[in-house]
Amino acid sequence: MRRGIQAAFALAALLMVPGTVLAADSGKWEGWIVGKSCVEELHIVDCPLSLIGEPVLLLENGGHVAFHYGDATAVKHTDIDAAYGRKVRLLGEMKDGAVVPVRMEMLETVGEKKFFKGCL
Repeated sequence: MRRGIQAAFALAALLMVPGTVLAADSGKWEGWIVGKSCVEELHIVDCPLSLIGEPVLLLENGGHVAFHYGDATAVKHTDIDAAYGRKVRLLGEMKDGAVVPVRMEMLETVGEKKFFKGCL
């Protein structure tokens, strides 16, 4: 009985880590590319591009994951610039605590109009 309780607590603790356990199984992560310093305040649109030094993927649940990018990967520096502050989907695998993407899909395009009806 004691082992069962310990296993249940261990599973609950793993599930509380945002965006890592469930996302690692799926190979798909959705969120916004922002600078790591903007994650704590959950800044997306108002996160300055000057803070892109260490980009991360801010997940919808408030967690974040690091990802590999650069000339030797599927996500280039120009892709980061184009997708900064926009919602994207990274497809790949989790390796050493960071996503190694094989593809990045833009889910929000530049200049996309969002209409809110509000109280008419």
